[in-house]
Amino acid sequence: MNKYDLDGRVALVTGASAGLGAEFCRGLAESGAHVVLAARRERLLEEVAAEIEREHGSRTLVVPTDVSEEAEIVAMVEAAVNAFGRLDLLVNNAGTLIAKPVLEQTLDDWDQVIDVNLTSAFLASREAGRVMVEQRSGVIVNISSIFAFSATEQFKEVSYYVSKSGLTMLTRALAVELGGDGVRVNAVAPGFFPTDIATGVTDEVRASLIHPRNALPETARNEWIRGAVCFLASDDAAFITGETLVVDGGYLAY
Repeated sequence: MNKYDLDGRVALVTGASAGLGAEFCRGLAESGAHVVLAARRERLLEEVAAEIEREHGSRTLVVPTDVSEEAEIVAMVEAAVNAFGRLDLLVNNAGTLIAKPVLEQTLDDWDQVIDVNLTSAFLASREAGRVMVEQRSGVIVNISSIFAFSATEQFKEVSYYVSKSGLTMLTRALAVELGGDGVRVNAVAPGFFPTDIATGVTDEVRASLIHPRNALPETARNEWIRGAVCFLASDDAAFITGETLVVDGGYLAY
């Protein structure tokens, strides 16, 4: 990955224990940022943090956090600021899905997905935004999905679609409201990457749906998503806000 100049900046990543969240942490550290890792699985967070410190020499902080709880999100941001004195980047990456046909989805199913995928991003952005506005600088990156723009019959997960499309509008609204205080807000919309959340995708679905709609011949590698977040966090993106950067190998181009 090309390194962006993030030396000394402090980044907070939710959903950082595995998958794309861990990749964002690695990429940010490789570009010189100190990283606050937040998720529920403390052991995995500690493993990723130890790897980052060993490989990149960045300072890290592990903050076990359930992003479905407002009080824990407030405490998460406070812990980051108390440890580093500032907060330059928030990556709202925590996510979940419940794959059920709409006629079988319960209100609890709906609430769980909306709370983790959308409400947590609002709450974390509110708390981080207070810090960034006082600093007169900061970046928020929301991790959306190609499913913010397109549904498909093969994946019956209505609450996931709605939560990710909501992130698109949250990104725009925050960009407009916070821009005057020097805070940029963008989103990244990944396509199909081989993460834990994608383990239910069968080989048949990959062969029939995903690969025929990828304009590029390669199968995605998790590390290929790092650069999008690092770019948006960097000064190279100083005049970009309210946008969603799609990283999908051309899936939505069809």
